[in-house]
This record gives sequence, structure tokens and C-alpha cells, in this order.
Amino acid sequence: MNELEIKCEKCGKPMIEKMGRFGKFLACTGFPDCRNTKPLNEDGSIAPRPEAQLTNEKCPECGSPLQIKHGRFGQFFGCTKYPDCKYIKNIEKETGLACPACGQGKVIEKRSRAGRTFYACNQYPKCKYALWAKPTGEKCPDCQSALVFGKNNTALCSNKECKYKKEL
Repeated sequence: MNELEIKCEKCGKPMIEKMGRFGKFLACTGFPDCRNTKPLNEDGSIAPRPEAQLTNEKCPECGSPLQIKHGRFGQFFGCTKYPDCKYIKNIEKETGLACPACGQGKVIEKRSRAGRTFYACNQYPKCKYALWAKPTGEKCPDCQSALVFGKNNTALCSNKECKYKKEL
């Protein structure tokens, strides 16, 4: 950890370079009184913080506009009246595949508690359809299950009993 010539814009104390679980960052030496931090790029330059983007959606709790914010788990919708209104909503990353189990939902990208990416129906808990591999958006010609991306540029059937395999 080395002190830099950069001063904290909140308290005026020098900033120090530290290593965290998401890489290098600058932290104020006035911690814990000052909690100012700045992310660093791989080359050591200060990375710009992503700006919140206003959307046309309204908050269902207070009626204020929602904005796309950036948090430690990625992007999400948050109310512009924060901290008075703490409404948040996840941004669903769609795969373009209708749920083959319930037929009502869509298969979206999700994260497990351990941080691993998986793909599941957005109608959970009514529908518990889930895949660990990313779906291609196509159906298996043999059993009509979803095809998923496999290793070495192949597509595999998500049904364990079906042995269908296709080169991509």
C-alpha cells in the first residue's frame, strides 16, 4: 500500500492504493471517518464511476421515476427518491427462450448465492425450471428440450436422457 499525491475530495487527506476482491482501488487514509473510495483501471488510472440513467418507468411505491444504478452485484433499477423510498428491482437478462416447463415464463440469467451464473424461469417459485449452461434459444429436434452451449463449439440437449449433440 503506497500513498499517492491524490487528495480525497471529501476530507482532504491523501488517498492510498489498496487491493480488494474486485481489484485495485483508492481509499481515503481518513478511514473510518471518511469512507471515500475510487475504482482503478488495470493500468492504475482512476476509472470513472458509472452514472445513473433515468428511465421512463415509475416506482410502484411512490410514483417517482426509476433509474438504472450500478451496485456490487451489477445493474438494477432504483427509485430516484432514495433514501426516502428504498424500492429496487432487478434487471432481468433474457435469453430469448420461453420456459419449456410452464410455457408462461421466460428463461432469464440469474446468480446463485455463491455467485455462479445459471438460467431459470422468471415465474419462480411457481415454476422451478433451471439450467446451469446457457441456452442457445433452439429446441432439441429429438425431445423438444432446450439446447445449451457445450464445450468445443457444440450444442447439447439439456435433457439428461437425450444424447443429441450438434456442431455450431
